[in-house]
Amino acid sequence: LNPDHPNRHELQRRLERDDVVDLLLVDDRQENLLALEATLLDDGHRLIQVRSGDEALRYLLDHEPALILMDVQMPGLDGYETASLIKGSERTREIPIIFITALNPDELFAQRGYEFGAVDYIYKPYDPRILRSKVAVFVELARKTRRLVSAERQLANNERRERERQLAQLELKGLRREQADQKKYLELVEGINHGIVWAADPSSMQVSFVSSSAERILGYPAAQWSEEAGFLTNHVAPEDRSKVLTAIRALENGEPNPSVEHRFMTADGREVWLQTGIRLAPANEMHEREIRGLSVDITQIKQAEASLRKNKRRSDFLAEASLLLSDSLDYQTTLTRLGDLAVPRLADWYGVYNLDSQGQIRTMAVSHQQVDRVDHARDIEVRYPLRPDADRGVARVLRTGEAELVPVVDEAFMRAVSNGPEHLAEIRSYGMESAMIVPLVARGRVLGAMTLVSAGSGHRYDQSDLDFAQDLARRAASSIENSNLYREAQAAVRTRDDFLSIASHELKTPLTPLKIQTQALLRALSHGSELKIERVAKMAQTSDRQISRLSRLIDDLLDISRIGQGKLDLILEKIDLCDLVRDIVERFCGPGCGSRCEVEFECAAPIWIQGDRMRIEQVMTNLLTNAIKYGPGKPISVRIGREGEYATVAFSDQGIGIAPEDVHRIFGRFERAVSGNHFGGLGLGLYIVHQILAAHGATIGVESALGVGSTFRVKLPAS
Repeated sequence: LNPDHPNRHELQRRLERDDVVDLLLVDDRQENLLALEATLLDDGHRLIQVRSGDEALRYLLDHEPALILMDVQMPGLDGYETASLIKGSERTREIPIIFITALNPDELFAQRGYEFGAVDYIYKPYDPRILRSKVAVFVELARKTRRLVSAERQLANNERRERERQLAQLELKGLRREQADQKKYLELVEGINHGIVWAADPSSMQVSFVSSSAERILGYPAAQWSEEAGFLTNHVAPEDRSKVLTAIRALENGEPNPSVEHRFMTADGREVWLQTGIRLAPANEMHEREIRGLSVDITQIKQAEASLRKNKRRSDFLAEASLLLSDSLDYQTTLTRLGDLAVPRLADWYGVYNLDSQGQIRTMAVSHQQVDRVDHARDIEVRYPLRPDADRGVARVLRTGEAELVPVVDEAFMRAVSNGPEHLAEIRSYGMESAMIVPLVARGRVLGAMTLVSAGSGHRYDQSDLDFAQDLARRAASSIENSNLYREAQAAVRTRDDFLSIASHELKTPLTPLKIQTQALLRALSHGSELKIERVAKMAQTSDRQISRLSRLIDDLLDISRIGQGKLDLILEKIDLCDLVRDIVERFCGPGCGSRCEVEFECAAPIWIQGDRMRIEQVMTNLLTNAIKYGPGKPISVRIGREGEYATVAFSDQGIGIAPEDVHRIFGRFERAVSGNHFGGLGLGLYIVHQILAAHGATIGVESALGVGSTFRVKLPAS
C-alpha cells in the first residue's frame, strides 16, 4: 500500500481477510505503478508492485497471485521474456497475465503477447472502468478456485473422519469379552474421542455405561445418562425415534450388528447427526446380555452433503430460470412464468410489485401453490392497496433498494405492512411463516420488488436463501431492462420514421408554391410578356412567406440539434417582459398583418426578467402564433402579471382545444395533438419552448378543453 494513502490502516485491515487475493503489478516506471494502484485499489485484493521482470520472478518463487498485470517494455527482462519464463514453470503456468503497454496498437504486438501466454492485451491510455471490470473477472475466478480447494480439503477431512468412524466400529466389533479384561476395554473406549461408546439394558434401555466423550459431544453429564429413565430415546430427534427403535428390535430379533443414522438433540438445543452401530454382548459371568453401541458424530458430513445438494438444486434452478428469462421480451409474461417455476421449488407464495406513475404499489405478477389463492390475492390487493410509506416489506424495498429477510413472520411485521384491521385479518389468513423481499435493480434503478414467502412448508429462510434470491432478482431485472430497452428502441424507430415522413412533407410544402411562382416568372420572361409591378410584388410576397416558413422549419431542426447536444447557449440581459410581448403582439396582430385576430393585451406595469432576448422572443412568438393558428379569427387574450417571485404570461385562445389524453404529451419531441392533414408543422415548437424555458429556470403549463380553447401559462423568475 502507498504509505501516504489517508486510509492506509483501514485498507490494511480489510486486506487481511481470508477472501483477499493478490495482484502482481510489474512495471519499471513508478508513475505507472501508482496509476494502476489508483485504478485497482480495493478492499478485495492486495496490490504487489515490482519494478522488473527479475523481481517478478523472485516474488513468484514463494507466492501465487490471482493475476499479473505487466508492462511489455522494461530494461533487462522485458514483458515477453518474463511471461515466457512464468509459463515455462509448472507451478506458475496457470497464473493469468495481462500485458499493459503504450506501444503502437498493432495486431502483431497483440498476437505476440498471446503467443507468450497472455490472456489479454491492453493499450495505454486505458479506460479504468474496463480494466477494473477485466481484473474483477480474474479476482472472482481466483476466489472461486480458492473455495473449491477449501471444499476439497473439507471433503478430504470428512473422508478421513469416515475412515476413523469405520475404524472405530471395527475396533468395537473386534472387542470380545473373552479376549480382553475390563481394564483394557475401558482404556480402549476412553481413547475414542470422535464417538460415544455406551451400554444399556436390552429390555429397559437403561444406560449402564457411557464414555467420557459423551459430555463433550452432546453436553449431557454422564450421571444424567444413567439416572434418566429412557435417556437414549428421550433425546433422539422425534422424527428419527422410530428408526432407532426399529434397529433395537432388529437386534433383538437376531439381525447382526444393525446401524442407523439419526439426529440427537444436545443439551443446548442443537441438532447433531450420529451414526450408531449396536450389538448384543454378554455383560458378566452370569451370561446376562447388554446392548453395546458406538455413536459417531457425522454432523459435518451431513452438512456438507446437504450443502452440495442445495447448491446443485440452486444451480439447476438458475439455469432453467435464465433460459426462461431470455425466451421472451414480454416481461409481464416472463415474470408470471418465473413465478410458476419458483412455486413450490423456492416458495409457497411469489409476487412481483412496482410503483406506477402515481407512486402507488401495483402487482406485476403473482403465483401460489393453490391456484385459487392467486385470484384471491389479486382481489385483496385491489381492495387493500399496499401503503407506499410502510417501513417494512415491499414498500421499504421499493423505496430503499435494499433487500429484507424476515426469518419468522410475526405479528409486528404483518401490522407494519397491513392497510387497516380488515387487511391485517386477510394477511393473517395467508399463514405466512418466513419471507424474503428483494429489489429488482438494473443500472442503479429499482424496477420492482420480488417477494418469496414460505406459507405451510415450514421452511425458514436464511442469509444463503436471501443471497440466492438476490441473484435470481438480478437476472429478472436484467430481463425487464432488456424488454424496456427493446420497446424504447422500437418506439424510437417509429418516432424517427414518423418524423422523416412529417419533415419531408412539411419541407416540400413551402417549396411547391415557390417552384410554381418561379416557373410562372420564367415563362413570362421567356415569352417577353410585360409584367405588371403589382403581379411581381404579389409573387414576391408569396415567395417571401414560403421562404420564411421554410426558414422557420430549418431553425426548428437546428434548435433540436443544439438541444440534443447540450449547446443551447444563452446570452442573458435585463428584459422588460411587457415591452417584448407587446411588440410581438403588434407585429403579428396589428393593423395590416392579415391575421384577422383580435388580441386583448394586458400588462399593468413593466416587469423585468433576466434572460436571452432572442430565445424569450422565440417562446412568446411560438405561443402567440399557435393561438392564431388553432383559433383563426377568434379573440385571443395575452395577460402578463406577477406571482410572488415569478413573472407570468398567459396566452388564451378560443380555438379547437386539446383532448385530455393529449395534454401530457404535447411538449414532447415530434408530438402533435392534431392531424397533420389539417395543420402543418413538425411537432417541435412546444418541445423547443419547453427546453428554452427549462434552461431559464422557468415552467410552462396548459389548461384546455376540446372546442373551448386553450390557455398556456409561462412562469419565469423575475429579476
